[in-house]
Amino acid sequence: MHINFKASLLLALLNIFWIPGVSAQESTGITQGNFAGSTSTRVNPANMLQSKLYFDLHLFSINAWGQNNFIYIPGADFNLVPLIKNSEQIPKYPQTDESYRYYENTKRKSGAAISNNYALGGFLQTGDHAFAFHTAARSYTTMNKVPYEMAVLGVNSLGYAPLQNILFQDKNIDVASLAWGEIGLSYAYAFRKVANEHWAAGITLKYLMGYGGMFAKIDKIDYMVLDRETIKFYDMNADFGIALPIDYSNNDFPDSGGLFKGGGLGVDLGITYTLRKEGYQNFNNQRICEQGYKDYFWRLGVSILDLGAINFSKNAQKHEFRDVDALWENLKDLKFDNINELMAEVSDELLGDPDASLAAAKFKIGLPTALSVQFDYHYKQNWYLNATLVQPLQLAQYAVRRPAQLALTPRYETDWFEAMLPVSLYEYQILRIGAAVRLGFFTIGTDRLGTLLGFRDINGMDIYASVKINMRKGFCIGNRDTGACYNADNYNPRKKKFLGIF
Repeated sequence: MHINFKASLLLALLNIFWIPGVSAQESTGITQGNFAGSTSTRVNPANMLQSKLYFDLHLFSINAWGQNNFIYIPGADFNLVPLIKNSEQIPKYPQTDESYRYYENTKRKSGAAISNNYALGGFLQTGDHAFAFHTAARSYTTMNKVPYEMAVLGVNSLGYAPLQNILFQDKNIDVASLAWGEIGLSYAYAFRKVANEHWAAGITLKYLMGYGGMFAKIDKIDYMVLDRETIKFYDMNADFGIALPIDYSNNDFPDSGGLFKGGGLGVDLGITYTLRKEGYQNFNNQRICEQGYKDYFWRLGVSILDLGAINFSKNAQKHEFRDVDALWENLKDLKFDNINELMAEVSDELLGDPDASLAAAKFKIGLPTALSVQFDYHYKQNWYLNATLVQPLQLAQYAVRRPAQLALTPRYETDWFEAMLPVSLYEYQILRIGAAVRLGFFTIGTDRLGTLLGFRDINGMDIYASVKINMRKGFCIGNRDTGACYNADNYNPRKKKFLGIF
């Protein structure tokens, strides 16, 4: 159906713009571990102080991530090797007459397409203080609590007879998309050290530049599909907003109003408690590179991530539909050449006036705020076990949503090599097994290993990579090996380092 296609197209616009270089939702292999350095701030800014590095230079992180519980490709019909060679042939299925299927159940549907493309960044630790900066282009498109019949009608059109002449009563539907540039500065401080107990707090401040935003929030909708071109609305309260880099009068891209349509501020806050194996020692009379790494038994961290919002005031439209009681006929005749014509037609059909729905020329979309709890246990020598919880917090009226996740990750960690095997529950329901490997400067991984290998239905994708230059504590460029300061569990005096860089 024409209107469904247009709505889906507009919803996807922002995410498509940022696909060429993206990074995963949590990127377990990049953000966890004692060699994460600057990237550890994405989980908890206080984590910088428990690092085996004193400095790193982050060059880039790239990844693709998506997940939904509606559309999928059967795993048996997917083969990664032909896909890479661009010769994969996925069959069309009778259910949709397309190269995908959908789950036939009445559960509410959710999904997310996320990109966090991090460019130049870095961090430096000097004893009890750590500093970091990052630059990023980020994008979230999320759908939450979408009724099953809306999803099915979106695939099959209003002509799908099994869903006609049924009164549907739905509420609390959220769809949002947000794309923005980000410049962040992080600081962490060890504010309490008693014996082998170590407390640290951290903060990341972010300057946000909104490239575009879009939302649809339906508080209540009672409706019935009568036939392939008629919908009866009995009661509806809904809001819709757009701030896109296109000219709404002709759909030209980009428009003439400048690259960014809004701005705002964001913040990450974190605190960690670490039970170390050694008591506190002063860092006095040492160079930064000579500071020693202090090993630990376990570490517990709590953080609030992406607290903030972007205010859109350029090329922004907010439309409100209140107490809608209307019969929309002849949907097959709906024609429009641009967004302004579309919204005028929708307003006229639902409210009886083409200008009635336009309520404001500005709106605000909240960041994907979340509460995160992390526990890292040092089992012995190079073996660790990490548990991480991410719980979304929707604090703004309109916001993109960070999916919930519970992950347990065993890892093997050395200077030049690191391996992880994350086992996670996406939205506390979907089990995923991943793998990540770090070789010196380079990290690559996925939280969906079964999907890539075709062992499970393809209802999402996740693969990430990162390149950064690491400089390890206890080694100074141009000097003799000062590794005697290094943690005894990992230091090998027979193993020569190349300037402590990897």
